Amino acid sequence: MKRLCLLLALVVATPAMAKPKLPPCPPKGPQLFIAPMGEPFRAGPDAPYPVTEWFIRADQDHDGRLTLAEFGADADRFFAVLDVDGDGEIIPDEVGRYERDIAPEIRLYARGARPGDRDGKRRKKPKDAPAYGDPLGAGRWSSLNIAQPVISADEDFNRGITLAEFRSAAIQRFTALDPAKAGFLTLHSLPATPAQAAAQNCIALPPAGAAVEKK
Repeated sequence: MKRLCLLLALVVATPAMAKPKLPPCPPKGPQLFIAPMGEPFRAGPDAPYPVTEWFIRADQDHDGRLTLAEFGADADRFFAVLDVDGDGEIIPDEVGRYERDIAPEIRLYARGARPGDRDGKRRKKPKDAPAYGDPLGAGRWSSLNIAQPVISADEDFNRGITLAEFRSAAIQRFTALDPAKAGFLTLHSLPATPAQAAAQNCIALPPAGAAVEKK
């Protein structure tokens, strides 16, 4: 009889144990979105997630549809920001400036960095280390899991990124974000970033210790 009761208890408990583990709830603070080509957009804790700011800026005719042409034009604009000397190529010094001054949160060795840690010097504790396979660098705040979106556009691995290479990367990333081949992106069709997904999971959770209303 005891053995039967134990077996029934295990069967009842199985669904609860099979629930997927949700991302940990992040502390409420500054928000960060890294656009597909690497540009950071920041917002306060109570503002809409900053993917909206990027999308509105890139959607030039404001019809709610981001076309490949608009996506490419946005990439060209950010390339000009990165190409400080205007010679048509992003060189290592300019990549360093991007990592140091524009988007320091993405630096791979600063795994414990959070939005607002603009100097990238926050020391990580062991519990901050991501699990194997977790997004690193910009992938934590982007719709695409690309750790360093500027360097990854270097197709010939010569440590310089030309405008042609940056445009080629823009086409590839637009295609990755448009699996249905609709020819355009919408704000709602963009995948949530890992940071955004974690925050959304926390919104649905009651505060710790809160009483659950019985129906």
